[in-house]
Amino acid sequence: MKELLDTMETTAGIFQIGLADEDDTELVRSLLIEAATWMESSGIKQWNPEQFTEEVISSYFTNRDVYLLLRADDHDPAGLFTLQTSDCDYWGELNDEGYSYLHRLTVRPTYRGHALGRELIYWAAKRSRSLGRKGLRFDCWNENRKLNPYYRELGMEERGLGKLNGRQYILYEMDATVFQRV
Repeated sequence: MKELLDTMETTAGIFQIGLADEDDTELVRSLLIEAATWMESSGIKQWNPEQFTEEVISSYFTNRDVYLLLRADDHDPAGLFTLQTSDCDYWGELNDEGYSYLHRLTVRPTYRGHALGRELIYWAAKRSRSLGRKGLRFDCWNENRKLNPYYRELGMEERGLGKLNGRQYILYEMDATVFQRV
């Protein structure tokens, strides 16, 4: 890990969040493959394990920041997400380089049920504020019946639809009041 950034206390224990580096490529890849495999087995067609090649993961370290969530006592990886400053692929004409764009949010199955996804989203908002960003944006496949309601409950507002590789995505932006409050 390149840099330890914060510690967070949750119902699942105490975790550290840090900025990953290229030495973490295989760890990041394994976490994303694990999440994609779980999605496939649950009938969620958001990601597939084959998309997370070593080359794709390595490219993350050149065009975005990768954040790892590790249990503080033994550094067991619990989740990750990435932030980037632009997302023309999904946002098209609505893309604004003043925002942070969150991608690849995942929490390992053994850590689900403790609101770590919410904690990571809110931490990403705090990080975005500290970096001088206007807000936090991300997308979700429009057919994901579990995540879309969840994101709305967390204060995300729909900003439109994006289309990539023949699929539609809902474009979300964190409500400005929530962004400033978290």
